[in-house]
Amino acid sequence: MELLKKSVQSVLEKDRIGSPVFLRCVLQVADESSDLLASVGVVTALANEWIPSSPVRVYAQGDVDSAQVTVMVHYVAGQMALLNVNRADIETAIDIMLVGNRGVIYHETPIGRHYQNAILPELDGIGELTAAIAQSLESGQPVELEV
Repeated sequence: MELLKKSVQSVLEKDRIGSPVFLRCVLQVADESSDLLASVGVVTALANEWIPSSPVRVYAQGDVDSAQVTVMVHYVAGQMALLNVNRADIETAIDIMLVGNRGVIYHETPIGRHYQNAILPELDGIGELTAAIAQSLESGQPVELEV
């Protein structure tokens, strides 16, 4: 994930897509024993790094003990992140679309015919919104965050 973070951050610093306004991220986790909530926390931390605003509301659906969790994060300035983490029988993979007000970044790993050269994402750390995501999953309701 560090390589992905650095790559996207480089594009953002060069102002090639303008200011990020929407992120769609799909993470497929191959390890059945992995903690889906922790994985959701990792991709939420990615979103919070790239979106230039503070999160104000989190809404999550799914089941961390099953196959999928989907999270919507709303930000103070109106940006949004739609994050999906699911279990898959294939290798761990990530698909990202980061939309700015002047362009878009797309990233997919592994990538079709270049699969042999792809660096698979490594999940590390835990996100700061993990508790809010867990609360939303449990209640089935959005969770308002303090700004």
